[in-house]
Amino acid sequence: MYIGEKLKLRRKKAGFTQEQVAEKMNITRQTLSNWEVGKNYPDIDSIISLSQIYNLSLDELLLGKIHFKGEFVMNKRLTLDEITALLKKHYPTAINMKELNGGLVSQTYLFEDGKQHFIFQVGNQHESYKKEQFIGKELMKWLPVRNVLEINQDDNGIAYSISTFIEGEKLYDLNSQELLDIVPAVLETLETLESIEVPVDKQGYGYFDSNGNASYPTWLNFIGAVYNNDIYNWSSLEQKGLDSEVVHQAMKELKSHIKNIPISSRNIVHGDLGSFNLLAKNNKVTGIIDWSLSLYGDHLYDKANILFWNEKKLQPLIKEITNKYITTFETREIVYCYMLRIGLEELYNTVIREFVGYDIEWVANRLNEIMRNFLYQK
Repeated sequence: MYIGEKLKLRRKKAGFTQEQVAEKMNITRQTLSNWEVGKNYPDIDSIISLSQIYNLSLDELLLGKIHFKGEFVMNKRLTLDEITALLKKHYPTAINMKELNGGLVSQTYLFEDGKQHFIFQVGNQHESYKKEQFIGKELMKWLPVRNVLEINQDDNGIAYSISTFIEGEKLYDLNSQELLDIVPAVLETLETLESIEVPVDKQGYGYFDSNGNASYPTWLNFIGAVYNNDIYNWSSLEQKGLDSEVVHQAMKELKSHIKNIPISSRNIVHGDLGSFNLLAKNNKVTGIIDWSLSLYGDHLYDKANILFWNEKKLQPLIKEITNKYITTFETREIVYCYMLRIGLEELYNTVIREFVGYDIEWVANRLNEIMRNFLYQK
């Protein structure tokens, strides 16, 4: 996204018209309009003024830096004493509890009992833990996934689970050399994942439930659902602070290219692969965690997800995924469709459903960048 487009999105999110901002800055509306359409650019003093008006840091105003919206979305963050009391019901001899980075919807602790280590998670939805348990049973013989041992819910409706511990560091915490060294192992893990067949007694495509059944009759139905008004209602988009142009353009592009997506693909797809849910040690992938967004569909959807979020940490991996999997224009077109769908889903969940998510301007920025450059890049 160009600077002008960013300025326009920031203004609309802040709820100002061009006239209102121009008046605050003592400039003409046309001057501001020229900035927003890219005819010319504001000087540093004007940029500082805009950041103050929109209540943003310069980083947020100009870089579209990724960050989570909101710090925590649990209904009630439990104290250490409350966590300990819950855990002691099941493991009375538990010791050495240590809080880990558990994301935005749960608190995650490592603890010891006897000579073994375990993971205790609290705060996520009961269904999510059941889904993790299903994944553990189905994939443990092929992939390093957590085995969910217990799932419970207290009298206040707070769900929690206890699972086996997997040793390793998140890719996000590796240094540059370690990230380079782990790439072959990640590619091998992706190959293993795409080779696993969906259980024959499980139905559907798209996101599946804790019993392993999904609701869409075909993969194309799942991909195209994002522009189906009966399933995704985008009508309140601009009222909630996002210019609808990027959404409509992404939908138009997706509709134009969706016919080339394979109909019969049905792999188990993680749905959220990135540097925070891949664990590594000694140049080996030791764990794949957080399967709450897993689905049935084309294995390329996982690769498209890594490419969409385009993490700086994962650039060596992104390069190898591109070289290995995007070898024809037809494959590029398929991945293009998946990236559009991923961006639209993120905007819908964050803006319309008001779920916790990434900064919406960054996502809009990324969608625009993909539509401009991805399909025909050399």
